[in-house]
Amino acid sequence: MASVGENLKTYLKTVSSVTNLVGSGAAARIYSHLAKQGVATPFVIYEVFDGTSAETLTAIAGMAENRVQVDCYGATESEAYSLAEAVRLCLQMYRGSFGDADATAIVSPDGYRTGIDNPSKGGNQRRYWVSRDFEISYREATA
Repeated sequence: MASVGENLKTYLKTVSSVTNLVGSGAAARIYSHLAKQGVATPFVIYEVFDGTSAETLTAIAGMAENRVQVDCYGATESEAYSLAEAVRLCLQMYRGSFGDADATAIVSPDGYRTGIDNPSKGGNQRRYWVSRDFEISYREATA
C-alpha cells in the first residue's frame, strides 16, 4: 500500500481541472516537499504531517488520518489561487478511491494562507503561493 502522500499525488493526477494546469502523467508538476529546481509554474507541493492510526482493545482498527499541507505555486497570485481552488474542489468533502487506498473523509477545517517567494539569486521572477491544510481519513492495512 502506498503512503498517503503518494496516494494524494496519484489522485490529483486523475482530476482534469488539476492536470489541465500542472500537466499529466509523469510530467505532472506535483512534488513531495520540494519542487525541482527551475520548474515552470504552476505546480503543487505537498507535505504529510502528524496523524493517527486507530486501534481497538484487541486489534488494529484499519483507519488512519493524516494532516497534509498542499501548497500551490503560480507566476501570479491569480494563477496560484486558481490552482489552489482546483485542488480544494477535488479534495474537500471527497470520499472514495484515493490511489490504492479508500478515503473515508477529506476535510479542510481552516481557510487558506497566501504568500510570495522572493526571486532566486540572479533572477527577478517572484513566485506566489496559496497553502491549505487537509485532514485525510483513509483505510489502512491491518495485516
